[in-house]
Parts: sequence; C-alpha cells; structure tokens
Amino acid sequence: RFTAEFDFRTYDAEGVILYAESIDNTAWILLALRDGKIEIQFKNEFGTKVTSGGKAVNDGLWHIISVEELEHSISVKIAKEAVMSINSPGTLFKQSQGFLETKVYIAGFPRKVGNNLVKQINPRLDGCIRAWNLMNQGHSGVKEVIQEKQSKHCLVSVGRGSFYPGTGMAAFQINYNNLDSDEDWLINVTLTIRPSTDTGVMFALVSNETVPLALSIVDSNSSDSQKIIVTIGNITVAHLESKKLCTPRKVLIGLRVTKQQLELSVDSHTDRSSPEQLSFLHQAMMANVVTYLGGLPDVPLGSTLVTVFYNGCMEVKVNNRQLDLDEAISKHNDIRSHSCPLIMQ
Repeated sequence: RFTAEFDFRTYDAEGVILYAESIDNTAWILLALRDGKIEIQFKNEFGTKVTSGGKAVNDGLWHIISVEELEHSISVKIAKEAVMSINSPGTLFKQSQGFLETKVYIAGFPRKVGNNLVKQINPRLDGCIRAWNLMNQGHSGVKEVIQEKQSKHCLVSVGRGSFYPGTGMAAFQINYNNLDSDEDWLINVTLTIRPSTDTGVMFALVSNETVPLALSIVDSNSSDSQKIIVTIGNITVAHLESKKLCTPRKVLIGLRVTKQQLELSVDSHTDRSSPEQLSFLHQAMMANVVTYLGGLPDVPLGSTLVTVFYNGCMEVKVNNRQLDLDEAISKHNDIRSHSCPLIMQ
C-alpha cells in the first residue's frame, strides 16, 4: 500500500507537496498545502475525495508529515499524531504481479493533471523536505535526483521573504489604473531589501522593447554606500545614497509615481521631482506594461542603464498589495518565493 513520510519546512501557504499516480493513470493521490494546512485529494475506482485538517504547518519550523494507506482508510499524521483519517473503500493503487508500481512527483504534478483535480490548487510550492521514506524504501530514487541539482538543496536556516539568486526574474501583469482619484494611473511600490551584491534591477516596467521605469541598486564611488536610482529609459531621474546595503539589516525603499510627480524614499530620506521624462512614462502607462522583479528580459542595448539581475532578499508591495511570486506569470526556477537565507550575526 501507499506510504510516505518526511520532514517538511515552509513559509508558503499553498502548493503541491507530493503527487502519486498509478502506471495507467486511473488512480492518484495528492498531498498538498492550502491555507497552510495539509490537504489530501485522491481518486480510485470507487470515486474521488478531498479533505484537509490539522494545524497550519507553514510556520518555518520542521514538521514530521506521514501519509499511510490502511485497509479501509488513509491516515495523515503530523509529528506522529493522527490529524486526519479518510475513509477509502478498496485500495488506492492496484497491484500487478504482486508489486505496487506508482509514479511519484514531488512539489508539482504533470500538466495534464491540473484539470482533473477535485479542487483546483496553485501547485507552486517553496519549501524544504528531508528524511524521505517513500513506500518504505527510504530515500531511494529521491536522493539521486536532488544531489545533482544545487537549486534543489535546502538552505540551512531561513526566514520569511523571497530570495533572488542573481540569475533570473519574475514577471507580473499588474493593472496600475487609478480609479480612486483624478490621476490616470498610480505606481506605488514599497520594497524591503537585503541585497547580497551591489548592483541589480529590483523593479521595472517594460513596454515592448523599452524600459519606461526601473528602480535599481548601483555601486557608488564611496566605499561605504550604494545608490538607489530611478531611470526612465536610459536617463536617471532620481537617486539617493544609502549606507552600505550588503549587510544583515533590511532597507525600506518607497517609489511613488504619477504623471505629474515622482517620489523616491530610502529609509528616512526622500527625493521628489517632476522630470520631463514623465511624459514618456505616461505614454507607456496608457498602452501596456509588464512588471518585472529582480531583473529584465532581453531589451535592446542602451534602452536602460542597469540590466544586471538583483541578488538578495526582497519583498515587494505594489499599490498596497503584497506580491506573491507563486502568482507570477513567469518566474525563474532558482528564485525562492517564500524563503530567504538567514544571516547569522
């Protein structure tokens, strides 16, 4: 019968932990998180079921999770204590010549599966799993896959936030239309950053092959500070210096732009201006822009000043909404949506 046990750690609230299906795809079981709690969905020859229960486990601590198929039920335990028992007539997977064969997917499922679920779910999950024991065979098969991929290795200690490794970005389709005032549009961005390198694009708007707005960190001439700059096209329209940024402290950056005014704030310092380039930004905002975090797609040389990917921790709010990288229209696989390495001081 089907069994799985492992240690699990995450700050993510929703996503697929494990999906297993029969070789002929007629039966399957899904172990997932929803609102931070364990959810089970399964299908066999007798029908489908979905249920969730237990306490929320997305608190960043390690939890022992186990799923075991018993004779007439499926049992789910957290820290060896039963939290769910789901009645299951018949077995989940049929045996073939005395053997039980299943295909197992970790942290996701095949594309074709999404529409067949009992309850739809955002499959993207940022978490960490160790001490695997699948089908009472230990970590056989899992270890070989994970050892080969550095990006699949666990961080030793993590905190809340998103981590950009300096190799890619995330893209969002965001509507900046401002219905609450006379302004046509409003860009109100708040970033909490802890960079690991001194240059990189944190936030940018891209329209076709132009970059009508970008917020970047750049190296300053001074050895104990960096610059935060705002560019429209390839012209710097605002900048502020900040004390050395690549430290354990987090820095708060604010950027508020309307068609009349641009305001950049870093910690307690503010730079307000009304550059003539705002008319170029206004034209782009009236057309269509894609929002990028952590870097830029391929744009023509000279269309903006900084093209380096951001490396470090960053949380972003746009127009008072916290962006969840699991909801991005595209995201580089190495970006960790809900976990950031802690710096031991």
